Amino acid sequence: MHFLMIRAIGKPHEAWQKEAIHTYIERLGSMAKIQLIELPEGHQGSAKPNEEKTRRLEAESLLKSLPASAWVIALDETGQNLSSTMLAKKMSEWSAGGRPVVFLIGGSWGLDSSIKERAHHVLSFGKHTLPHLLARITLLEQLYRAEMILSGKTYHK
Repeated sequence: MHFLMIRAIGKPHEAWQKEAIHTYIERLGSMAKIQLIELPEGHQGSAKPNEEKTRRLEAESLLKSLPASAWVIALDETGQNLSSTMLAKKMSEWSAGGRPVVFLIGGSWGLDSSIKERAHHVLSFGKHTLPHLLARITLLEQLYRAEMILSGKTYHK
C-alpha cells in the first residue's frame, strides 16, 4: 500500500470542490494511505500582495516537516507531463520500499523556485495554468487512476 501525502496551499471554499476532494480521498483510501494537509496562504488579506514574498512564505510552509525519506513531487506547469499509465509506473518507482510520496501544490501565485529545487520530480498536467484547487482535484483523480492501473482494474479505460 502506497503512502501518499498532498501538501497544498489553501482550502476549498465551494461545495463542489470539497465534494470532489472528499470523493477521491475516499476512493483512494482502500488502495493507499492518503493524507491531505491544507496550509494557509502566504498573504493575509492585502489587496496587492508581494508575490515573491508570498511564494517564499508558502514554500517554507510546504517544505516544513516533510518526512526525511519522502520522494517529493512538485506540481508546476513547467514540469513533465506523464500519461496515466506512466504516472502509475512512476508511482511504483517513487514509493519503492514503502517510501512516502509527497506532492506539493502551491497557491495562486505558483511555486517558489526552492520547491522545484527540493523536488525529486516536477509534474505537470499540461502547459495551461490550473487554479490550485482544480490542480488538487486533478491530482487526486490521477492518483486514483494510477492505483487502479496498478491493481489491474479497468477504471482507466
